[in-house]
Amino acid sequence: MSQIIATTYEGKYHSSTKSPLNADSVKVDLKFGPIDLLMGSYASCMLGTVDFYARKKDFEVNGSRSELSYDMSAEGGQVGAIHVKLFFDKSYTAEQKEIIEHSAKNLCHVGNSLNPSIVKNYEFFYEAK
Repeated sequence: MSQIIATTYEGKYHSSTKSPLNADSVKVDLKFGPIDLLMGSYASCMLGTVDFYARKKDFEVNGSRSELSYDMSAEGGQVGAIHVKLFFDKSYTAEQKEIIEHSAKNLCHVGNSLNPSIVKNYEFFYEAK
């Protein structure tokens, strides 16, 4: 059964969204809007998906982070392109990098739910500490 995500529009471009899995609501306004939530959801899903598949192959990606930016389409009102930068604070083997990059690009549920006409550009950064 799916979870109910409840949003209350409070007026003047302010809304509050609650999930049954989280005690705190998420506030949205003109400074942090719905597209920001979409980008945050996509980033969180990608990192969680990468972690899931990494753990299946007995390695971890703790400390990873993302930076997403987007361009609106020429028609307006729709995201036209998403620019994804994923940062990892460890060195990985070529096989591990393939798992990371494949799972981020192809296995994230949020990413797979986006309109296929959205152009997605990915960059991966690996740093040894």
